[in-house]
Formats: sequence, C-alpha cells, structure tokens
Amino acid sequence: MKKIFLITLIIITCAALTVSAQNTSEIALANEYYRQGELDKALELFEKLAEKPQNINYIHNNYLELLEIKQLTEETEKYLLKINSIFKNNISFDVDIIDFYLYTSDSAKADQFYKKLEEKVLKQVNNMVQPAAQYLVNKQHNAYAERIYLAARGTVNDPIIYSLQLANLYRYSNEKDKMIREYMAFGSERPNQLRYVKNMLQLSLTEREDLESFIGYLMDKTQKEPNNDIYSDMLIWANLQVKNFYGAFIQARAIDKRAGLAGENSIEIGMLAFENEEYETSSRIFQYLVDAYPDSRNFIYTKRMLIESRENIVKSTFPIDTTAIRELVKSYDQLIATMGLSYNTLEAYRQKAMLHAFYLNETQKAIEIFNKIISFNNADPDLISQVKLDLGDIYIITGESWESVLLYYQVEKANKNNAIGEMAKFKNAKLSFYKGDFKLAQEHLDILKNATRKEIANDAMDLSILIKNNTILDSTQQALIDYANIELLLYQNKREEAIRKLDNLVITYEEHPILDNLYWLKARIHKENGEYEKATNLLVKIANDLPYGILTDDALFEMANIYEKLVGDETKAKELYQQLMVEYPGSIFVAESRKKFRILRGDYIN
Repeated sequence: MKKIFLITLIIITCAALTVSAQNTSEIALANEYYRQGELDKALELFEKLAEKPQNINYIHNNYLELLEIKQLTEETEKYLLKINSIFKNNISFDVDIIDFYLYTSDSAKADQFYKKLEEKVLKQVNNMVQPAAQYLVNKQHNAYAERIYLAARGTVNDPIIYSLQLANLYRYSNEKDKMIREYMAFGSERPNQLRYVKNMLQLSLTEREDLESFIGYLMDKTQKEPNNDIYSDMLIWANLQVKNFYGAFIQARAIDKRAGLAGENSIEIGMLAFENEEYETSSRIFQYLVDAYPDSRNFIYTKRMLIESRENIVKSTFPIDTTAIRELVKSYDQLIATMGLSYNTLEAYRQKAMLHAFYLNETQKAIEIFNKIISFNNADPDLISQVKLDLGDIYIITGESWESVLLYYQVEKANKNNAIGEMAKFKNAKLSFYKGDFKLAQEHLDILKNATRKEIANDAMDLSILIKNNTILDSTQQALIDYANIELLLYQNKREEAIRKLDNLVITYEEHPILDNLYWLKARIHKENGEYEKATNLLVKIANDLPYGILTDDALFEMANIYEKLVGDETKAKELYQQLMVEYPGSIFVAESRKKFRILRGDYIN
C-alpha cells in the first residue's frame, strides 16, 4: 500500500513539474514575442496563460500594456476585474484598475475602486500606506496618493506623519505652498534634518514669487512662535538665498539674544555681507555687535571688521576722500591703543599701514609698521607672508624694486603650492613686466595659468595675453615698454606724469594693438576721479570701435558696473549685462553678469 502511495505521489509531482516547466517556457516565449514586437503572437499566448492564476505575476505588466496598445478596452476591464477578485491583497492590481478607469474617463468607477483600496490600506496602515501611495505616484495619480496619505494621517491621529512623503509629492506636482508646509512640519519634527529640508527647498524655490511666499510664511510662523528657533533659522536661510543680509541679521540677532551667544550668529551674517561686498549692511551689523557686546571675546574682530567695512565704502566712492581715509587711520589707532598691539590686533595694524602707503602717500610710516609686524613674536606665519608681500609692493612705490624681488621670492619659497606662494610668483611676474623683462614675466605666467586660485590664474592669463598680443608683431616691443612704464607710474601714485605720458601714447599708438589697453587705463583714471561719463565714453570706444581687441567684454562689464554702482542707472546696467551675455557667451564675466542682470530685473527680493 505504501509503495502504491509513493508511486502515485511521484507521478503527481512529475506531472506538476512538467506542467510548471511547460508554463515557464510559454511565459518566456510570450514575453519574448512582446519584446520583439510580434504582438499578435504574444497576445494569443498571454490570453491562454492568463486563465491560470499562478501565471499572472509573471505576465501581468506586459499583458496589460499589450491590451492597452491594442486598445482592447473590454478585454482589459474583464482581465483587471478578474485578477482584482482573485488577488484581494495585491494593492498594485487595485491601482491598475483605478488607472484603467481614469484612462477611460470613468472617474466614478475609479473613485469607487480607490475607496476600496483606501479601506483596505487603512486596516494595515503601517504596512500598506507607503507602497499604495508609491504605486499611485508611479501611475501619475498624485491626487489619489495625497488622499491616501492624508487619510492615513487622520487614522493614526498624527498631524505631521508622512510629512516628508507629502512634501516630496507636492514638490513633483509643483504645489509649492503645500510643499513648504510639509517640509517645515518634517523639519520641526526632526531638527537634525533641517539641512536636507534646506537642500530640497533650494532646488524648488527658484522664482521670486516662491521666495516671497516662503519668507511670508516664515514671518507669520515666527510671529506666532517667537521662541521657536527653527523658524528663525529657516528665515535666516531664506533671506540669505536672496542676499537680504540685513533681514537675515534681524533673525540671527534674535537667536543670539535668546541663546546668550554674544552675537555668534550675527557675526557670520556680517561676514557674508562683507564677502558679498554689501559693505553698508556689514557696517551696520558690526556696529551693532561692537555696541552690544563690548566685553565679548570677538570684540577685536568685530571692531576691525567694522573699520574694514567702512574702509571699503570709502574706497568704492570716487574720488577717494583723504579726510575719510584719515578717519579710518584714527579708528585703527584707537582700536590698537585700547586693546594693545597683540596677536589679535596685528591684522588691524596691517590695514592701517596699507592706508598710509596707498592712500596717504606715507610709505615710510607703512614700512616701519610692516617691519614691526614681521619682527613680532609668535605672529601668524600666513600674516607674516602677507605683510612681506605688502612690503614688497611698497618698495616698488619707493623705487627699490630689488628689495621687492627678494621679499617676493622669500614668500614664494616659504609657501610652495598654496595661494600666498602663487600670489608672490604673480607679483614677481608683474614686477618683471614693469621692468620691461617680458620673457621672464612670461615664464612666471606660464606656470600660473594653472594656479589653484581662479583669480590668480585669470590675472596671469590676462597679463600673458597682453604680452603676447603686443610683442608678436612688434619686434621692438617699444609700445609695450611704454605701456608698462605708465602702469608703474600709476602704481607709484605719480598720476600727473602718468596722465601726461598716456595722452601722448594714445596719439603715438593710434594704429597699434595696444590702443585698447591705453584707453582702458584712461577710463580707470577718469573713474577714480569721479568722471564717470568720460570713463564710459572710453569704454564705449573699446567695445564698439575696437571690437577685435582683447578687452571688449571687460569694457562692457566695467561699464555695467559703473552704471549700476556709481551712476545709479540700473536700466542701462541691465542692458549692458544682457549685451555681454548675448555677444560674448564664453566670457569669464558671463556668470556674474547673469546674476547681476537677474537681480536688477527683480528676480530676487531686494
């Protein structure tokens, strides 16, 4: 009897394996027909295979797509209803039938099946909500995905659950107000994830209206919950996105007060304003910090940054007011007198020396200060290197260029492969240029074209092009020698002599490639004298009359800056920035021009 049973079991098993193998072969063949585009053969096999429930999972996606391609609406509905009744727990099949009825414009039936899906999902919230919502999103039915998340949120009675999922859903459907609320709910629940929230918002809030809406939302939240630092933190971030540094400072100041941080956050905002050349704003911020925290460990730093902010305001207002420069010197003197000359005040001492040297023509006083800093015990090595560079610059002014060479080489040797060392090499190249030794200058510049600092690499490239353009076709190199001599005179602040020689050279070299560089120097002098119309007239000549020169895009960018910052004609500035972007798309000024153009156009909050 046992033998008969065993034999029967073996026969049944073998038969099942044979059927299984046969099904597997037919499934593979049907799917291959479908992939090869033999749709009729595939359809015939799929219809046969679909009669057996065990085959459905292996053929479903391709079979359903094929039915839709063939526009077999009745057959599709019949098939989906059948598998929906057989596989009651397969929510992906529920989503497929919802999708079918939406596709056939039967929204009533789609909603009917959605309600069945929702009822099923809410019985197993933890396991089914996210897969069901994701299936709906994959079919591009975001409204139903939203409904299922919100229904689940109501079921578990948690107003912020699924906030991240909903935020991402709203992000893809471009519902930005809803997205903001959900991201902020997620960030409020998980403060350690605020960086992620900021990254997502930065990708999404790119238009002026979006940012205005977000800042308005945060302002409302901050007023309702003034002690919630999350909203203040996000308001700082939002204001920084639009470079509203003072708005960011207001929030940073409030956080500093609540947390007893003695201005730590405000200092950071002040520095960002300073680095972005918003000197009026940085001056206001550092003035507040100096007044509010006189006993802070950061007092010397904030006081120095206040003076530097004011210094940059004075330097960017033409013509330079020497009375204002002397007031700045006095401010540095007061700081050093109050705090003493120490490791922390050496940078202020250096800044004071620079004013003596380059704005008051008091080079000897500057040299004395620099030598004192160099001999100061335990001074920062980087500061010492910088001071040596400054001292080398002053020796060029006093005509002792051999001293400059020695100092530049000292700094270069002590700072190989870093920014200060590269700057020292560039200064040596520029000094060789002043002397008319263009070959030696070019040797330095060829190395510096690959400098790690972009600014140095660009400056090296510009000087290298100037040398090549004016020596290839001019074997005497006299025009470039004369030009270099004028640059040196201007550097040494011998302006009257430089202007007189420059006017003669413009006549002498009116047919020479160096003419655009001569115009450029004249425009710079007029700008520094506050003669903006004369400056822009010369820049127009470079841009329009000498269109094949190397300074055309430079001239457009400089004109735009003059109109924007000094003349106050934003319309003209915007026009010039746009002209540069259109006519010179490869220019190094394009990125900055695009940013300035968008600001002037009003893309960002002022």
